[in-house]
Amino acid sequence: MTPDEIRARARRITDELINQGDVAVLDELVDPGYVQYLAAEDRTTGAAELAEFVTGIRRAFPDLRAYTEQQVVEGDTLAQRLTLTGTHSGAAFAGLPPATGARLRVQVVDIYRIGPGGRFTQRWTLWDEHAVRRQLGIGS
Repeated sequence: MTPDEIRARARRITDELINQGDVAVLDELVDPGYVQYLAAEDRTTGAAELAEFVTGIRRAFPDLRAYTEQQVVEGDTLAQRLTLTGTHSGAAFAGLPPATGARLRVQVVDIYRIGPGGRFTQRWTLWDEHAVRRQLGIGS
C-alpha cells in the first residue's frame, strides 16, 4: 500500500467509526487478530472491545468528533495525532451520572501497523488521561 492509501484507511476509522459510529467499518479495515494497546490503562483490547468502547462513548457524548491533525507514514507504520471533542450530554460514562454537561477536548496519539493484506493489525493509543479526568471531574 502507498502512504496515501494507509493515511486514507486511518482517516476512515476516525471518520466512519469515531465520528459516525459505524462499527461495521472495523470488519473491513482491521485484521481478525487486531490488537490495540491502551497506554493510559496499561492493557490490550481487540476489535470487539474497540467497537464496544466507541459505541459507549458515543452514547455518552452524542456530539463526539475526532479531528485528524497530523499523519506520518513510514513503511508499514502510521503515526497520527487527533483531537477529540464532545459534550457529556448522554448516557453515564466512566462513573459519571448521565448528562453532566462536561466538555471534553483531548489530544490522542495513535500508531498503527498495517499488515500485508492492507488491514490494520496493531494500534498503540495514548491520550492525556489526566486531562480527561480533570475535564470530566472524575477522581483526582
